[in-house]
Amino acid sequence: MKLKAVLLIAIIAINTGAFSQSQTIINWNQQVLINNIPVFTDSGKVSEAGGTNGRKHGLYGSQYARLLHLTNGKWLAAYTVSRNNGYAKDPDGGLELEVAQSGDNGQHWEPVAVITDHGRDLDNAEMIQSKDGSILLACRSVRWQESYLLPVYKSSDAGKTWRRISIIDKNEGKRGELGKPDKGVYEPHLYLLDNGKLSVMYANEIHVTENPSYSQIISQKISDDGGATWGKEIWVAYEKGHNASRPGMPVWTKMKNGKFIVVYEICGPEKCNIYYKISNDGINWPEGLGNVIPDQLGGPYILSCSNGSLIVTSNSSNMSVSDDYGVHWRKVQSAWPKTLWPSLYEFDEMKVGAVNSVPRTEGGNNIQVRFGEIAQSK
Repeated sequence: MKLKAVLLIAIIAINTGAFSQSQTIINWNQQVLINNIPVFTDSGKVSEAGGTNGRKHGLYGSQYARLLHLTNGKWLAAYTVSRNNGYAKDPDGGLELEVAQSGDNGQHWEPVAVITDHGRDLDNAEMIQSKDGSILLACRSVRWQESYLLPVYKSSDAGKTWRRISIIDKNEGKRGELGKPDKGVYEPHLYLLDNGKLSVMYANEIHVTENPSYSQIISQKISDDGGATWGKEIWVAYEKGHNASRPGMPVWTKMKNGKFIVVYEICGPEKCNIYYKISNDGINWPEGLGNVIPDQLGGPYILSCSNGSLIVTSNSSNMSVSDDYGVHWRKVQSAWPKTLWPSLYEFDEMKVGAVNSVPRTEGGNNIQVRFGEIAQSK
């Protein structure tokens, strides 16, 4: 065969994908229970004021789990639990955060602490470990339509005890004053920048009362002192002329190529589809609403694997992988048939865990992790 013909065949093969590179796939297998709050009598049902009514039989169980791999090899899990009648009927009531620990790489879990803010709903926990070994936990603390806080808690004993050290952002008013529309702050996600400073992103409705008005944006703040205080607000995801768009639920990480990526839902006209942006330094982000990740819907989470692959999941129950740092995305085998507030973690090289709020037959949810093996396929 002549050289020109060989080159022509090679070009055609490349253009048609015949000489495609290997692609990341995930083979899912073992499931492990992290937490299962028992079903309570009527006194344990969550009140409507707590914002969680409408679940099957009015039950809740446990939801919205986020994990952290400690430098000592152990894992922590933080998740939301309902164990009382809610703050509307009990002055000390409200959703709480429970923290569990695993010493065998996620095979068994034991509760070690509960964080309570009496008379308020705690939710949206997210943890990070500081260079000094202490653990920070950010969350939302809410009295709906009245008071919205993003507190930061600190533990110096591997998650057994916690104390509040700061407030990232807040909006407070009289009862009912911050509703119609809601004017809250939610879903903080912590990450360390290249310069060692701690940063956080969160969903922010406070600007809805301003001119121009934004129903919700994604905000970012940076702490120079390990979370004790927070700097000025940086606007990450918004777009002029799109005041009804609602970017929220940000999760961000550093990719193997050194750049940062954030994923988030955009509700409103964008119908809670999942978008993403990429930044060179994790501080300066492109303008606008970002780029769509196909097949994903509501409550996203992203994992940057040690092999460079990106994995994204969401409430759509789909799983998407990018092998080129977000340029292209493709669906792979899902870990769960139905997901609610899922999250993703790398437990070992080529082993990942997909954490989910799993529906129970008795109503509500429990927290489980399903492990999968990463492989390469052509």
